[in-house]
Amino acid sequence: MAIVTRWDNKKQTVILLEFESEWNWEELEGAVHKADQLIGSVEHFVDLIIDLEGTTIPRDVLTAAKTLLASGDARPNEGARVVVGANGAIRTIYQTIQKTFNSAVEGREVLFAPNMADARAIVRGLALDR
Repeated sequence: MAIVTRWDNKKQTVILLEFESEWNWEELEGAVHKADQLIGSVEHFVDLIIDLEGTTIPRDVLTAAKTLLASGDARPNEGARVVVGANGAIRTIYQTIQKTFNSAVEGREVLFAPNMADARAIVRGLALDR
């Protein structure tokens, strides 16, 4: 599978989505569905770390974003989303999605981290603030 979705810690407070270099939108939908199932299996807040390091984004990103955002609201216990390895192009794509789908993205903001250690530190810090 081109996107691996799993718990990142034993406490089941963080989900890690690891993207291989090539993936498609159908695989992303499957990964999001699996993450949603994991979040729904616990009652506490669950943060997500999305590791995009070394990956490329498939074409037709705005259509795919619209489909994913229309698939439902975030779960009440869904925490922060921290993206690792977002180059300038990926950040520009995110800004475009934010502007295009403003109300659908509200409450689903993304934080960026330069590496996995920093991403894990971010989610630990956010958990302390809850």
